[in-house]
Amino acid sequence: MPPTALTDEQLRHYDEHGYLLVPNCLTDEECDEIIARAHELHRRKHVPGCFSRVDESESGGDPLRVYPRMMHPHRVDERCLHYLTHPRIGSVLSGLLRDRVTALQSMFYWKPPGARGQAFHQDDYYLRTEPGACIAAWTALEPIDDENGGMGVFPGSQQEPILEMTPTDVNKSFTETAVTPPAQYQRLGVDMAKGDTLFFHGHLIHGSPPNTSRDRFRMSFICHYIATSSTGYNHGYDPAIPM
Repeated sequence: MPPTALTDEQLRHYDEHGYLLVPNCLTDEECDEIIARAHELHRRKHVPGCFSRVDESESGGDPLRVYPRMMHPHRVDERCLHYLTHPRIGSVLSGLLRDRVTALQSMFYWKPPGARGQAFHQDDYYLRTEPGACIAAWTALEPIDDENGGMGVFPGSQQEPILEMTPTDVNKSFTETAVTPPAQYQRLGVDMAKGDTLFFHGHLIHGSPPNTSRDRFRMSFICHYIATSSTGYNHGYDPAIPM
């Protein structure tokens, strides 16, 4: 598949709403390869700096202890590095940022049935990009909707500064703090097909509900980037990778 060229309408949508859903950024085969690499890492049980898991008998009923998110798999797996820096993803990022792109983070989420979600937040609370904001590329590796814990966004909320994080319900969220979205913004659930990528601004309020399905995982590959011209960011995400 060739690099993705954005239309003026897509650019306007991103600038106004803070997100852009791009269908078919990755092929089915590419999605399957990322999942296969995650299974290979998962068999190791513990990868320093990436994840540590337990067997189901030791989980206390928490599926996220059996299938924890993998942090920075690109640091330990060449194929994950390839997908972090994928040229098709990079071409969209460059268009949205109007700049060259630097990659900072990759994550793999299993989100098995019964798993808690992630309460509402803004990514730049963590990445602290200056000036401007980071941008996420959130790729569905299988069909995703509200039932299996899909993404919800608050269009227009990228106009807000980084908001205060306060304690939240840890029975529903694996994170302990959350943003309270201002009343003028309404949640929009984003259904995604396999291979679709949701690009969104680092100040956009977003989050996901628990996976209430009986037997559906919600596997996704999530990466964060900044404009190469950015003068500051959280250096805990180093080493940065110019694309």
